[in-house]
Amino acid sequence: MKALPLVLIAAFAAGTYVEAQTAGESRREERRASPAEQACKSDIQQLCKGQTGQQAEQCLKNNQAKLSSQCKSALQTPQK
Repeated sequence: MKALPLVLIAAFAAGTYVEAQTAGESRREERRASPAEQACKSDIQQLCKGQTGQQAEQCLKNNQAKLSSQCKSALQTPQK
């Protein structure tokens, strides 16, 4: 009888751990870099240091003449 509460606690803890791992994986999958973000990563680091999201996008637009050909091509490709 004394073992039953310990088994229940262990089962609950294991279930909670698995659920937390699954939720973390879902969030990681949700936030995958777009092809444009991947292609422009070095351009953003070089030209738009510290900027993310819309700020980085605007910075890339402001610096179009300085962008790598790979980044320019990715930005011209329609996003899904």
